[in-house]
Amino acid sequence: MKTGRNEPCPCGSGKKYKHCCLGASTHEAESPERLVWRRVRRVLDGFPAMMLKFIDDVYGPAAVEEAWTEFTLASDEDDTAFDPDSAHIPLFMPWFFHAWSPDVDTSIVDETLRDHSPTAELLQRRGRRLDPVLYRYLEACVDAPFSFHEILRAQPGHGFLARDVFSGEEWEVIERSGSEPMQAGDLLFGQLVDIDGITLLEASGPVLLPPGDKIHVIELRKQVMGGTGATPKERLRDWDMEIREMYLMLAERLLEPRLPELRNTDGELIVPHRVVFDVDSAQSAFDALKHLALDEPDEELLASSEHDADGQLRRVRIDWKKPDNAMHASWDSTMLGSIDINGARLIGEVNSAERAAELKRLIEEALGSRTRHRATEIQTMESALASGAERRRPAASADEIDLAKLPEVQARINELMAAHYEEWATAELPALGDRTPLEAVTDPDGREMVESLLAQMERGSREMKPPMDEVILRRLRERLGLAP
Repeated sequence: MKTGRNEPCPCGSGKKYKHCCLGASTHEAESPERLVWRRVRRVLDGFPAMMLKFIDDVYGPAAVEEAWTEFTLASDEDDTAFDPDSAHIPLFMPWFFHAWSPDVDTSIVDETLRDHSPTAELLQRRGRRLDPVLYRYLEACVDAPFSFHEILRAQPGHGFLARDVFSGEEWEVIERSGSEPMQAGDLLFGQLVDIDGITLLEASGPVLLPPGDKIHVIELRKQVMGGTGATPKERLRDWDMEIREMYLMLAERLLEPRLPELRNTDGELIVPHRVVFDVDSAQSAFDALKHLALDEPDEELLASSEHDADGQLRRVRIDWKKPDNAMHASWDSTMLGSIDINGARLIGEVNSAERAAELKRLIEEALGSRTRHRATEIQTMESALASGAERRRPAASADEIDLAKLPEVQARINELMAAHYEEWATAELPALGDRTPLEAVTDPDGREMVESLLAQMERGSREMKPPMDEVILRRLRERLGLAP
């Protein structure tokens, strides 16, 4: 039966239909679940402001500062002042309302408030005056733990299907704005709340974590869910601090990215170095050092060289290489650095202190009295990148850009990638506890870890230009006995 404009709205708000859901119904017929969602959102309008006033009245003005210190796991040396502009505020406020409670170390003097969250206290003191829908929703908030959830399916603008990484429980969540950036495989940290047959996203972190981060959560899960005698919800609440610590660590890497400790394929710490020499002539230096380019013929080494008016070699570049590669068995050689000879000046550039020392030894051994070491300089990453940019060739022509699109070039790239992933399956990986993927998939936790790594690789392969052949990772899944 069609609802009249002046009749009570079927969502239960108490308002006339024309002042409530009529506008939405003209665009689409709403399901019962969507009507429940709309009503819950309506009763939550103004709740945060009301809750903050209640906390200030009952717990005192210091509560938010003390809750913030606990939420961020700040130490005595840290700046513990509450930051209303923090990216974590959308997660902190629901946690503050529903999960935080004063303990013996806080300044809250009312002993009856110990171990009572502000929401639980509100329900106890004012529950009879609250809207029944709001009351049920807040009860569910107090009961729902904060946890990591894996996105199994996303419908941007509508909702998502999620699985709790710890308990394995799954929810079909109604969520509009929060579902927009989601992809299958993402990890969401937050709070999912059940009410009247639907599940809502009450709180979530400011970033979605990539699939590969699930490995860290699985390692924590072994501790959280181990043993017996408690329900999954109870365990999640008991381990709230450790789970939140994991979230803060993983989120910080995305919110405040830092340059990681980088190592080259020989395992040496990457610190750009320049070794500078004076030489008798460019030609003599080239003749003495060209063997460092392994089997590259002279004509290729000299293809981009420069000569003076008399035809004498003035400038040439040599790529210093060695056979094979310590990290990648399929590589024929390893690029160790570059040697730029310009008149009477020779500059070698490498990416570690060890390689700088070795290159200096090789140059002095090859040239002897015909060279003089001027300096070994440690470069910043910025100056090393700038130096490399100066030597870069002019912008590639359209023909060169199209080269990557050639079928034979793409075939070679896919051949190399296939060889890499063939080795990956039998490589001992620190992320898997120094086990190989083939070994890890033999137990449930290891299998889930390998799945998360594959999901990360599949996402990255789709973003390559051009995308990597999907068959490569499909074959890898088959080899590991994992479903596509």
